[in-house]
Amino acid sequence: MPDRPGRHERSPMLHVVDRGSGPPVVLLHGQPGSASSWRPLIDQLEDGFRVLAPDRPGYGATTDDGRGFDGNTDLVARMVRDAGCGPAIVVGHSWGGGVALLLATDYPELVRGLVLVGSIGTPDSINFLDRLLNVRVLGSVLTSAGLVGIGSLLPRMRRWSRVLPDGAREYVHATFPDELLTDGVEGAWGRTKETFMTEQVALVGELPRITAVLPRITVPTAVVEGNWDVVVPPASARSLAAAIPGAELVPVPGVGHFVPRDAAPVLAAVIREIDHRAGRRPAGGVSSGR
Repeated sequence: MPDRPGRHERSPMLHVVDRGSGPPVVLLHGQPGSASSWRPLIDQLEDGFRVLAPDRPGYGATTDDGRGFDGNTDLVARMVRDAGCGPAIVVGHSWGGGVALLLATDYPELVRGLVLVGSIGTPDSINFLDRLLNVRVLGSVLTSAGLVGIGSLLPRMRRWSRVLPDGAREYVHATFPDELLTDGVEGAWGRTKETFMTEQVALVGELPRITAVLPRITVPTAVVEGNWDVVVPPASARSLAAAIPGAELVPVPGVGHFVPRDAAPVLAAVIREIDHRAGRRPAGGVSSGR
């Protein structure tokens, strides 16, 4: 699906797809990925919002190397300031949810609301495989195999799912990735692998810091859960919502990890509601000085 005409801007380090006008919404993709994974949602939002979707470091058209949560957070904060669009509603998907959470506490003046979609954040959002991917040599082999599956095999199998019986077809269609996830990604042997492994180390090593900031979140927050999510367990969405003061849990039945692709209208409605709730609060905050 080709990009529709729009603005493409670059902060000093991040390539950003910037469309629409109105209250700002920042979209932070998962691991791996790029801004292209947000296309269905951008189509839903750009008539009423200014939507900024960066390729995070190490992915897509951003030439900077991959880095952990703190490094991603600092770059996104710079992007928001360079674009002159803070405070924004920040939407974080999967690994990108960790960046959204740190942005809200490290740079509170830049965030007026959070939408966390299949997001990490609590200890139960990672599993044994996440830790295994950090094991030397074995983790490298598993990462390469996984990226081959994500980049080519699983999208192909998803297309073939039309021959399956109804229930199985719907499940495969909802849980398998497609080409939008990997558009602009170099594959299992390029910098994508290095970025993925860097982020995997950060996922295990920096998660306790992310968990620790959850009670400090003060902006309106929605936690969106696809009940067929096989990447980040749905139970962890409930833990995440319980840990953030006032957060709302939004279950989406019949959807897996790829809510922005498969339930874009539902997710857009959640973003509009958070924008409405945030409009009742004073904007801005006190910078942490980072």
